[in-house]
Amino acid sequence: MKFNRMVMISTAFLSLGISVAQASPITTLYNTGVDASGVVLANGVIGDPHYSLVSVPGGTSTIMTRTSAGGYPIGPWLADDALSDWIGPANNSQLNGPVGDFTYRTSFDLTGFNPLSASITGKWATDNPGTSLLLNGIVAVGMKTTGYTVWSPFILTSGFIAGINTLDFVVHNNGGPTGLRVEMTGDASAAIGAVPEPATLALFGLGLMGVALGRRRKH
Repeated sequence: MKFNRMVMISTAFLSLGISVAQASPITTLYNTGVDASGVVLANGVIGDPHYSLVSVPGGTSTIMTRTSAGGYPIGPWLADDALSDWIGPANNSQLNGPVGDFTYRTSFDLTGFNPLSASITGKWATDNPGTSLLLNGIVAVGMKTTGYTVWSPFILTSGFIAGINTLDFVVHNNGGPTGLRVEMTGDASAAIGAVPEPATLALFGLGLMGVALGRRRKH
């Protein structure tokens, strides 16, 4: 009787397609200035594959990547690493821009994930201050930067939606060079109703076989 009950529960569990897997990385989340494989782009590349300037106070909305290979303003800006590049408006090689707010946007896809389980942890640096960070148009309270010489951390644990999500980084420029740099990772668990992975199904099958064999040996 106990065995039959276990089989019925396990079968119902599998038929619902509930995955017991732990949270998985959000693979459509990217740092600034990297390609589709996460490799940093060369200095002076026009356009960022994953970020766009959706609002500028003047000048171009085209993005340029910057590394120390181009000299100033990197040094005093945070030095290069293997995870991200600086990006800014391609008005000239020093990323100069007028006074005002520059809004950078990136998007990521939570299709197949439970948005209530999603979280993002990261850090950003800006010239001049990063005044606000918005998830799907909603301001994340307290997520600001102190400037371009140090990283400022941020964490997002709510406000996610199913499907495409947007992240906006608002940078205020006081004149001269202006830029944004972001490094972040995120994860989420599978959505309820998602089909379990083959490995998960195999584990359930092996478990049921083990219970059945144990019952046969007992009798």
